[in-house]
Amino acid sequence: MGLLLHPFDDRGLDSEPLLSEPVLVALATADPLAARTTLCLDDLAGRETLGGAPANRGRPVESRSRHDTLRPASNLPEIFSLVETGSIIFFAPASVAQRYPRPGIAYRPVADVPDSTLAVAWPQDVRSPAVAAFVRAAGAVAAARDAQAEQPASPAAHEQHRA
Repeated sequence: MGLLLHPFDDRGLDSEPLLSEPVLVALATADPLAARTTLCLDDLAGRETLGGAPANRGRPVESRSRHDTLRPASNLPEIFSLVETGSIIFFAPASVAQRYPRPGIAYRPVADVPDSTLAVAWPQDVRSPAVAAFVRAAGAVAAARDAQAEQPASPAAHEQHRA
C-alpha cells in the first residue's frame, strides 16, 4: 500500500483518490514573477525545477535548455534553500505552502497546472480486510480534512494554533 500523487503508473494497482488541491509554484520573493498574483506555465519556461518539472510539459527531454536541468535535493529544507536563492522553482500542493511559509519564498497559483490528487493505492490482487480497512480509514481522514478546511476557524482555535 502507498499514498501516491497522480499521475502514477497504475499498472497492477487499484487506487482510490483521497483529496485534490491546487498546485502552487514556489519561487524566490526577489524573482520578478513573485509580484504577479497568478502565473501560467509559459511564464515559467526555462526555469530550473526539481522533480517532474511541469514547466517542461510538452517538450521532449532533448529539447530542454541548460536551465531545465534537475537539481538534486533530498528534503524540503534543501529544496526551500534552493528556491530562496533563486536556483530553482518548485511545484507543490497548496498544503505544503500552508505548512511551510518562509519569508524568502512566494507561492503563486499556476493557472494551467491541474490540481494535485493524492490517492491510496494497493496491488490489484490483494483483497484483505486490513487493506479494505486502511482504504476506508484513509478516505475518512481525507473527508474530515476537507470538512475542517471548509469550516471557518474559531478565535479559540486560532489562539490554540498560535500557541
